[in-house]
Amino acid sequence: MGKADKRQAKLSFSGGEKRGATSEPRPGDADTEEGSSEMSVRAMFMELKTSLAGIDAKLDHVTERLDRIRARVDDHDARFEMLETRTSDIEDARSGDREQIAQMERLMEIIITQGNVDDEEQDQVAKSIQQVQAVFTIQDRLIQCILPV
Repeated sequence: MGKADKRQAKLSFSGGEKRGATSEPRPGDADTEEGSSEMSVRAMFMELKTSLAGIDAKLDHVTERLDRIRARVDDHDARFEMLETRTSDIEDARSGDREQIAQMERLMEIIITQGNVDDEEQDQVAKSIQQVQAVFTIQDRLIQCILPV
């Protein structure tokens, strides 16, 4: 039994045809070709609308994840810049310390050549220079461990 037959049966059961009601399908009804294609277009439109809503939700999720990743990258960039600054500061300090060591070595040579220093003082100066050089060696190793090559 088609929709038109059901409609006709409903009308006859209710006591006759209502005003303006006809047994012929109207344009836009599902019983006509035009109506069925309009219904299928509406159904397709609703499917597309639902799909777009799902895609939009997924895009929002991806955007949130990208924002979190960007925040992490910015944090890592800031940490890397801080490490670079610290490394630069350490290298500057070490170059100053190396200059002082070089000056101490020159002074020690001058003092030794003039003969005004006894052996004990010479040993103390030599030990001090060795200790500072050992500290530099340790700093070099630490920097190599911390910073990527």
